[in-house]
Amino acid sequence: MSLRYYLLFASLYCFFLVPLFCDADQVSIPSNSVASSALDTIEWIEIPSGEFVMGSTEEEIEDFYQESKLRSSMLELPAFEAETPQHKVYLSAYQISRNEITNAQYRVFIEQTKRPEPRGYKGEDVWGDPILNADNQPVVGVTWFDAYAFAHWVGGNLPTEAQWERAARGIDGLTYPWGNFPPTRKTANFARHLNQPSATGQFLDGASAEGVNDLAGNVWEWCLDRYSPDFYRETSPRNPVNFRHKNILTDRVIRGGSWDYGRVFLRSALRFKLYPLDSTNNIGFRIVRTVDSETTP
Repeated sequence: MSLRYYLLFASLYCFFLVPLFCDADQVSIPSNSVASSALDTIEWIEIPSGEFVMGSTEEEIEDFYQESKLRSSMLELPAFEAETPQHKVYLSAYQISRNEITNAQYRVFIEQTKRPEPRGYKGEDVWGDPILNADNQPVVGVTWFDAYAFAHWVGGNLPTEAQWERAARGIDGLTYPWGNFPPTRKTANFARHLNQPSATGQFLDGASAEGVNDLAGNVWEWCLDRYSPDFYRETSPRNPVNFRHKNILTDRVIRGGSWDYGRVFLRSALRFKLYPLDSTNNIGFRIVRTVDSETTP
């Protein structure tokens, strides 16, 4: 049995027979004070309500694609076309975690919920690897369902694509969180320069205008949305999200690039995807929470 089919079987078993561990809305919280104490370690940045520019123009797409070919990134033109059309989106105010969720924060969650420890693509023990298990490193080896469960355990959610892109690009559609100039070794952890995820918040020169860290490089970040290459052509102009049911096994959006990917993948508008049951040593997450009466799924 292939790994993909094994994971599919395991996930279906979880969804129907063991909801306590696999359904984020039914995770048992032995002590509210424990979840609150984990929440207290998360620093929040408020993103005000308003419009921002999402996506890329046809001219930008052509430039990005040509650069990609020069750098042999293996990205095909449709990957860039998924960023079109460029459009304005209105978002309600929300808060986003300044940093990616760390091993230390995630460890409290699994100790209380008995969820499995992070694991690699082939099932390897992520926390047994000394380059991945420091308390202040972003947690990796988590599936989309793991990330979603943690977010709800602390009363938050995964960011929608729109929320993530707004945090990374500001209101003017910047190419990167820090501006429009390419990544440097002072702005992001990428292209195996460190050959591992860095501690969160180490690249202050690469922070967004509002002070959100590591939105480019370090680890890919799960978003709430199901991936659709045509979503920008169909999206609502207000609080858009492509989310219908958490247990649908279709690709989910990941954003931001990682420590082992090149600069082509660090652009804030680039949309990437991964199967929600996959977990690797370069994918983690951050979380959001609402600050008004509007809620997300």
